[in-house]
Amino acid sequence: MAKTDHIGCRMRYFNQCMKRLIEQKKRKREETYGMSMTDSWILRYLNEHAGEEVLQKNIETDLHIRKSALTQQLNEMEAHGLIRRSISEHDSRYKCISRTEKALEIHQQIMDEIEEHERLMKKGISEEDLAVFSRVLDQMIENISGEPETVHRPDWMCKNDSI
Repeated sequence: MAKTDHIGCRMRYFNQCMKRLIEQKKRKREETYGMSMTDSWILRYLNEHAGEEVLQKNIETDLHIRKSALTQQLNEMEAHGLIRRSISEHDSRYKCISRTEKALEIHQQIMDEIEEHERLMKKGISEEDLAVFSRVLDQMIENISGEPETVHRPDWMCKNDSI
């Protein structure tokens, strides 16, 4: 068996390629929009909770960001016009965090980039092969992690189970 036939080696190489692609896009995003990866996570979170009252505590808890770090991050995002803070309708002691129009536009551009990555990865691969790949990958994840067979991914990770 040739060295490249080992699944672990091939997965490692795939992972390196993905990291390079993501790092390039991350640098471009930082240069173009002045956004960090954490900014992107926060905007994605706000997008997923659009129409809800989102408090800083919600973001801290759900994204596992320390209060002091998140406060600094939100201050910077507000200064860049990505979020706004307003007084909670339910409790005036709290401020709600919401996204701005600028953030919505940037989010859409980021989503377009992600869709382009998906198209690039899926190029020349049939839907049937993608479905098989998805099932095999889920089984491999279960085999090495001990997690249940159904791997639940947040919407922002995958829109469907076909990668």
